[in-house]
Amino acid sequence: MMTKPQILAALGEGTGVASSEGSLGALFGTVFSMIVTVGALFVFFQMVMGALNWINSQGDKEKITKAQKQITNALIGLVLLVLVWVLFFTIAGNILGIFEKEGDGWKLVIPYLFGN
Repeated sequence: MMTKPQILAALGEGTGVASSEGSLGALFGTVFSMIVTVGALFVFFQMVMGALNWINSQGDKEKITKAQKQITNALIGLVLLVLVWVLFFTIAGNILGIFEKEGDGWKLVIPYLFGN
């Protein structure tokens, strides 16, 4: 059985989730970034589908309205996605000090109630 120092040495200490310091922050930052990326891809897909539906509507008012609503909803989703991203890192990072930008990733800082 391998011990934690052996595993860290094999994976390369200080690399992302495998690092001994800030691993939870790195994991959470990675998961949050993946969720935002998937959300952005979904918004892009909805906008493309709305545009294609508009092109293929052939002048039918009902289909045009449906395509316009799809594009509008995709844009609203994009605004909400950016707002959530900004608010999360503003509140968790700057105000509460839970996350700190470190290099190309994020470091989780566990706050203490009394002292350190």
